[in-house]
Amino acid sequence: MMEFGRNVWPYVLPFPVDVGQRRLVWKILQSKVGMGILARLNVEKPTYQKELIRKLPYSNKSIIEYLKLMVSAGIVEHGMERVRAKGKNVWVKWYKPTKFGKWLILFLKSPQEISEETVKETVEELFQIYSANIVEFCQKYNLDIEYFHQVLDEKFLEEWQMETPRIKPEVVVFGSAAIDLYGSTEKLPEYDETAYIEISNVYPGGMGANVAVALSRLKVPVAFIGKIGSDSAGRLLLENLRRNRINLSNLIIERGKSSLQTLILFGPKGERLILAIGLPNPAISISSPDEIDWRLLKPSKIVYIGEVFVEVASTIADFAKNLGKTVIYRPGTPYLKIGIEKIKDVLEHVNIFILNETGWIELKRNSKEKLSNTADLQKYGPETIILTRGGQGCETWTDKEHKSYSIPKSLTKKFKVVDPTGAGDSFSAALIKKLLERSSLEEAVRFAQIAAYITCSRLGASSAFPTLEEIMEIYG
Repeated sequence: MMEFGRNVWPYVLPFPVDVGQRRLVWKILQSKVGMGILARLNVEKPTYQKELIRKLPYSNKSIIEYLKLMVSAGIVEHGMERVRAKGKNVWVKWYKPTKFGKWLILFLKSPQEISEETVKETVEELFQIYSANIVEFCQKYNLDIEYFHQVLDEKFLEEWQMETPRIKPEVVVFGSAAIDLYGSTEKLPEYDETAYIEISNVYPGGMGANVAVALSRLKVPVAFIGKIGSDSAGRLLLENLRRNRINLSNLIIERGKSSLQTLILFGPKGERLILAIGLPNPAISISSPDEIDWRLLKPSKIVYIGEVFVEVASTIADFAKNLGKTVIYRPGTPYLKIGIEKIKDVLEHVNIFILNETGWIELKRNSKEKLSNTADLQKYGPETIILTRGGQGCETWTDKEHKSYSIPKSLTKKFKVVDPTGAGDSFSAALIKKLLERSSLEEAVRFAQIAAYITCSRLGASSAFPTLEEIMEIYG
């Protein structure tokens, strides 16, 4: 069966309100002479009457008659121009399409015949008119204008998603996508205090989406499985993921929901406050195993699980582990606050567990079972524990050893910390890159530290991730 929406020339053509003009338009469109003239009219500049008479295989009388009809129908405007011909000054008649005439002529042409600039200009003009009519209809018939906004956002997102590459991923990333709003204030507000915040930058982010983008920058084929809302923030998130050539075949666009947003607020001395903005109906992350296309995991080598609801995360980890994949779990501090009892069903299927110092403190504080040191986490299943400690470096625990990695002085001298927001995401992606190459854990950590420190030297997260060449220049 023909899918109507995908097999038509998607063109909206306004017609004159006046019934008499509409009848004239139909008469012109039903005539070979009228159609011949429309095919010859230039939409960018005037067309001379004598040119039409010379080029068209119809009588002078018929051509002039239909040109007059076109003027009456509002398709063309006309005038006289004095030109020099054969050594004499002569007056010639010209015809130029009105806006309606231009739209009508372009409607009759193949899209391939129209310049990109003309298409852009025409679409903008038609959309302005169509939008005005939609507003009028909404007011007249009590329709919800928000519905039309929503449909436009959804269709835009769906089309973009369909155009993204369906690459075979080496890594599948589960997690969230969010917009990061960067703001600054003269003083970070205290309780019950009002502060003026100046939003300086807007970046696509979210821990899971960031890891996917960082992997793509390192030339790793990657798929991202998560959710975005059907809103303008969702467009920005999808555009960023699409631009980085990430497989988005299992990205869920939630109709009527808002994409996640985070406010990253800087004080005058560089101090930082991160606030998750709780918009109504947020599209957070995968919330059911039924939302997952499990086929995506089969060609992969590593499955990264980020900010995913624990019940779903345990199912993902179990499935991936049974397929023989390396499972990396980095849920972030909010998920660690629920305690070890809630996440141990995930950990039993995990190869590598990554958390930062803040997350470790919250996990200890909110667990009923006693956790004396980070190595205790190994008894729940992970073969490797990685504790990132910001500017202090990181620590790793395996069955064989516990090792500390400080930040090399060569990095601290070369790069100044500007924004540490995406450091953990960059670290995780670079670590995965080296693990795919079967490097040792030590080599992978050293490589990851370089990536993280470069990221810290730039503002933003997704936009700050280094390329493979940038890291290799330092790594050697």
